[in-house]
Order: sequence, then C-alpha cells, then structure tokens
Amino acid sequence: MTVTAPSASAGPLPEPSGFGPFAHLTVPNTPLYRHVMRTFLTAKERFAVHLRPEDVHTALPADVRPAEPDAVVGALDRLVGWGNLRADPDTARVTAVEDFYRKRFIYQLTREGEAAEEALSAYDEALGRRGALQAVALHDIVTQLRALLVLAAEEQPDPAKAHLALDALASRFAALADNARAFMGSLQQTIDLHDVEEAVFLAYKDRLIQYLERFIQDLIALGGRIARLILELEEDGRVEPLLRAAAGREAVDASPEDAANAEREMYERWAARWSGLGAWFISRDGRESQARLLRGRALGAIPQLLAVVRALNERRAGRSDRSADFRTLARWFAEAPDDDARHRLWRAAFGLYPARHLTVDADTLA
Repeated sequence: MTVTAPSASAGPLPEPSGFGPFAHLTVPNTPLYRHVMRTFLTAKERFAVHLRPEDVHTALPADVRPAEPDAVVGALDRLVGWGNLRADPDTARVTAVEDFYRKRFIYQLTREGEAAEEALSAYDEALGRRGALQAVALHDIVTQLRALLVLAAEEQPDPAKAHLALDALASRFAALADNARAFMGSLQQTIDLHDVEEAVFLAYKDRLIQYLERFIQDLIALGGRIARLILELEEDGRVEPLLRAAAGREAVDASPEDAANAEREMYERWAARWSGLGAWFISRDGRESQARLLRGRALGAIPQLLAVVRALNERRAGRSDRSADFRTLARWFAEAPDDDARHRLWRAAFGLYPARHLTVDADTLA
C-alpha cells in the first residue's frame, strides 16, 4: 500500500462540529489515520500518556508507515485539528535557546478522540461477528429464572440478589438475541452462496445441518420451560417487586440532579427488558414469539441448504437449469434479425402454432 504523507497544509480542516473526530474516515489516507489512532489506544492500555512523532512512526505497520518520521507530524496535526488528539509543547528536549523556536510537540488522546475510537471498534466488531445459536445461553436463562422464583417467594427480596440475578438474566438474553440475529444473517449469506467456495460449502453443510437440528431440539425443550417460568413469575405480579428492587439499587448511584426521577426511569428500563424477554419466548396478542420465528427460520434453512447442494451438483455435472435456458432463449430472441426469424424461433422453442380453420367441403371429403 502506498501512503502519501499528509501535511498540515494539505487542505482546509473541516468546520468544528460534534462529529469532527470522525472526519478522518472520509479523507485520503484514512488507513494511516486509523492506525495512528490505534497506536494511541495501545499506548493508553500500557499507561503511556504522551507520544512523540517518532514513537508513533515506529509503532505503525510497515504498509502504512511513511518513509520519514517527520512525515507523521502532518497526520498528527490533522488529527489535532479534528479534535482526536491534543498537542502540547515538548519542552523536555529543549537544550538550547534556538530549540524554543523550533516546532516540537508531544501528543495525547482527547476524550472525543477516544470516544470515536471506541465507537469505531464496536462498529468493526459488529461487522465481523458471525454469531452462534447458543444452547448454553438457554440453560443459563432457565437457571436465572429459577433463582428469581426463589427470590420472589421471599417477603422482602434482597435488592442485591435481585439485581444480580436480573442483570445476569438480561446479559445472557441480550447475548442470545444478538448472536441469533448475526447467525441467521451469516446463514442466509451461506445459502445465497455469497463469499463461499463450493468445496468449503459442501464440507460445512453436514456440520451446519446437525448444528441447526441440535439447536432446534434445545429451543423446543428449553423454550417451553422458559415460557412457563416467565408466566409463573408474572402470576399475581410476583416479578414487579424484583424489578423495583433492582431499579432502587441502581438508582442509588444516580447523580443528585437526576436522583428525583432515577428510580422511576430505572424501573421503566427493567420493565421493558422483562417485556422483551417475554415477547421472545411467549406468543401473545396474535403475535408469534421470536423463539418460534427463529425456530421456523432455522427449520426452513435446512431444505434451503439441501437445495443449494442440489444446485451445486447440477452445476458440477454440467446440467443446465431452466433459468439458464430461458436466459439463453432471450438472448437468441434479442439477436434475431427480424420478426419472421423470431416467429420461427418461437415455434421451434414452444411448439405453439397459429390456429388452423378447416372448411369441410367436397374437395376436403374427397
């Protein structure tokens, strides 16, 4: 990769805005800027506060590293202008009077720059996630719901225990939902034969079908058990005190200006999470549960995978499918020189002819 070293005079910086720290994503040399910011994040993890240009230059990968260390200064100054970094005078290396007139800076991450990199890391992670259907998460959800039933039977549930159980339940449920969504998206890409080699797909197919069948069995068995536990907790409002106990424990840490409404907002948040959990496993008000939809989607994927295998076998055997035949015929129609030729092609392809009206007269009888 060839990288042109940016300079402080490489062009006007964008106007300051709340999204300035993301400006380096839409300019030339974006890979260089991304690696410079990752260098600062790595340094922060090692408790390094400031970096000099030569430190950044050394840490950059070879494919984006400019030839000269001074060339990195241009990229650093641009990132300072966008708000990702802060530059401070490097007085530690001043050894003579003339050094005061020489431009030397050390750089560190700003709060805005660090927040932008965290957002980009989450974006990259979400794009790279393939996901998995987690039968283990289903078992964990059953365990946490049983723990909540024990707490609900107490006259005064312990707020700490209720909060920990609900937090663990919400965490496992969120992971299950996110991974299921990511898995079904990657499964559809596999079915559509996007970015997959034929040999890889055929080797992967049997394991994938077994995996889907095993998860479907677990979802049928454990999903029904989870639904019963949820309904048991909702009976006579037994879950509401647990949600309020968890909300009250979280509201303790609210700032003074937010304390008045903190507990109510926390309770609404926990009630929404519980409602989402119920909608995932229980069909209500004429709407199918997400678990039922997921099970149907996984069951439908199995014959789709087998159809892909058949298509691959036909392609490998050199057989032409109907869609390919029609595309070839359409090309022949487009290349026909005139209507008479197109009529002849139509009769040859479909065997359809104009109606013939026969008149029965003496000659016909003879």
